[in-house]
Amino acid sequence: MKRIPPLVAAIFLSFTALAQYADMRVGLLRDSPTRHIMVMGDGGPLTVWVDGKQVAELAVSDGLVLKYTESGIHANSLKLDLTARKSMTFRSPAGRGFRLRNMSPKTRERSYPGSLHVSTAGGNFLMVATVPLEEYVAGVVQAEAGKGHWLEYYKLQSVSCRTYALANKRRHAGDGFEVCDGTHCQVFQGRNQQDSIRQAVALTRDLVVVDSHIQLIHATFHSNCGGETTNAEDVWSKSEPYLVSTIDTFCLREPHAVWQQSVPRTKWLNYLHKEYGVNTDDSNVVASVTEHVPECRELFLANISPEVSLIRLRRDFHLRSAYFSVHPEGDMVVLTGKGFGHGVGLCQEGAMHMARNGYTYTDILHHYFTNVHLVKLQNLDFFRDDGL
Repeated sequence: MKRIPPLVAAIFLSFTALAQYADMRVGLLRDSPTRHIMVMGDGGPLTVWVDGKQVAELAVSDGLVLKYTESGIHANSLKLDLTARKSMTFRSPAGRGFRLRNMSPKTRERSYPGSLHVSTAGGNFLMVATVPLEEYVAGVVQAEAGKGHWLEYYKLQSVSCRTYALANKRRHAGDGFEVCDGTHCQVFQGRNQQDSIRQAVALTRDLVVVDSHIQLIHATFHSNCGGETTNAEDVWSKSEPYLVSTIDTFCLREPHAVWQQSVPRTKWLNYLHKEYGVNTDDSNVVASVTEHVPECRELFLANISPEVSLIRLRRDFHLRSAYFSVHPEGDMVVLTGKGFGHGVGLCQEGAMHMARNGYTYTDILHHYFTNVHLVKLQNLDFFRDDGL
């Protein structure tokens, strides 16, 4: 048997590595279950597959309405009348993608790259789009980052979103797809329409962020950290060496840097007594929980016993963050907070500020994530095998 030359082997491994990351299987409209949709081509026709067999072509000017039935899926358009027992699949021969609209309740039409597979599960449609990775990344950046940002920020979001998606490819393995299109994973509302995002994704193509063990990081992000990010274990119990607290002055004058919320004093004290057993008959304890100014991020309220989780307080009182001070004001307690979100990883508004001030996306990345590296997808296995 002939030996494969090292260069040829390396090229083969690179293509193999890229192939496994080529597409993302995305569960669509997961936050609004539906039994009634319309599917159309996006600038080109679609081939229609019923229960695994190609049966028709949907013209670019036509729209196919799918309805859930007890026996499967019924679909009709101006020219087609189809029934599937298990599934329908829509593919674009020209690679133009498809358009999708929820008909009940009626929502605006969305345009998607890739193909669509529709089946039934739990009394509703299960819709899974197979989307090329880089187009998925561009769509996520558009949905998560919005318009009007500097190119370096979009580049940062591109590598972050790509890394997050690939690190979480098995998050919905039991549901028939890899990631969903909602906030549970990353928001994906279809095809990106912005040239600056398209450019940023192209300039960072195949780049992902890895830790010191060449493992894809959990590239978490939030709106605003309030001046200090927090350790991963302080929010999710599990520590990560790259998700550690860091001082961040860049977000302090951004829109979500501060917030305020008032709570009736009796409601505040009753909650602390009922949920945590705080002795609200003790005047010293009451003084501590109604007037407290933390010097930095803390885990518990006012360092009293029993301990009161700030993260749980944030959840139960629907606060913007778990980083806040408390002071009395008449029959109310006023919570004055910093930041918006869990505070772990990338502070989006801080990163936007850095990009506006001329920092590169790699500068920003290393500011928020400790001891991480940028690696091309095709080189992941090489670095891992060499123990680098």
